[in-house]
Amino acid sequence: MKQTKLSVAIKATLLGASIVLAPASFAADKELLDILKANGSLSQAQYDQLIQKADQPSESSELLKKMAWAGKIKVSGDLRLRQENNKGSSTKDGNKDRQRIRARIGVYADIADNVQAGVRFATGSSSSATSTNQTLENDFEEKELWIDLAYINWQPIDGLELIGGKFKQPWHNFKTGLIWDGDINPEGAALRYTTHLAGTDLVVSAGHLVRSEDSNDTVSEDAKVTFGQLAAHFKIANANTILGFSVFDFDARNGESTMAASYQDSEQFKLTEVFAETNIELGLPVKLYGQYVINNDADGVNDGEDTAWLLGAGTKLGKWKMSYDYRETELNAVNGLFNDSDFAGGNTGSEGSRWKLAYEISKNFSVGTTYLDSEVKRLNAASKGDQDTWQIDLVAKF
Repeated sequence: MKQTKLSVAIKATLLGASIVLAPASFAADKELLDILKANGSLSQAQYDQLIQKADQPSESSELLKKMAWAGKIKVSGDLRLRQENNKGSSTKDGNKDRQRIRARIGVYADIADNVQAGVRFATGSSSSATSTNQTLENDFEEKELWIDLAYINWQPIDGLELIGGKFKQPWHNFKTGLIWDGDINPEGAALRYTTHLAGTDLVVSAGHLVRSEDSNDTVSEDAKVTFGQLAAHFKIANANTILGFSVFDFDARNGESTMAASYQDSEQFKLTEVFAETNIELGLPVKLYGQYVINNDADGVNDGEDTAWLLGAGTKLGKWKMSYDYRETELNAVNGLFNDSDFAGGNTGSEGSRWKLAYEISKNFSVGTTYLDSEVKRLNAASKGDQDTWQIDLVAKF
């Protein structure tokens, strides 16, 4: 994980104490002091004082060992300010503006060489899994924080990760939101295994995700999602390529209908996804990607509306990043509770384009804009029609 300025400052403080306590590590301490001085974390006066203390004898090495854990803790976060405009027949006045913020801060620790743990908190106007945005409203009232991540990642053998708790999506994800909104952090247990075979990196992931728990003793099964994915990473000429497929099986309590968006008439969702991505140099770095999804268990009146697809491209020029994708999602192709909550208002039975443009003002500080041009085709009369969303974001990371 990338080291932040805050974690560097914490380490600098602890290093000052450790140098006093453990001159045996003088050479290593001096090397780190040189780095901290070079990046501006220490002034010349502080550097000289710590170097002088580092050369003094001490008998407190045991205390240093007890303090060493603090150097394994990292703190990071981000803050996003957003101006958003929504225009379409689904809004009462046809045009809606709102200002939103997203704040996230996490603490991550190396428990051992092969064990990591993390906890992150995030804003959100509600407990919705698909959004950490907080709308600015209600007379300056205080805003809530939610537990966004709480996980342990254990690697018992080389290449194998066992993950439990509330964690980031463990499967390869283009962050398009076609199946899973980027804000969703699933809960349950998962594994990910990476191996190298004949010039190809193979990544296998699988897991059991908990959607809801029923305390009724007569209910033997809780609502859940089981998944599996195989992704192959390889290089052809100068193109880094990823090919793979996934299965996401949504299951409800005791075989009841799968919980989905209220407007969807399918009661079952078993999704098969095929995806591809290639990164190639054509004077500029170019990324091409695509996804195809089918709901194999779609039922109901519109059981034939069971597929979704997306094609996209992106590039980077200096400090500029840009991308474009086009998608079509039929009514029962994916579970409408979990796909992108911004595109077409989160509704399936929709299609359209997404444009993104971002500029890096300075390190860890950027501005960007996203335009979503979508059409909802299969909903009630109040929601059917064009839905356009324009977002302007200012993002700071630390």
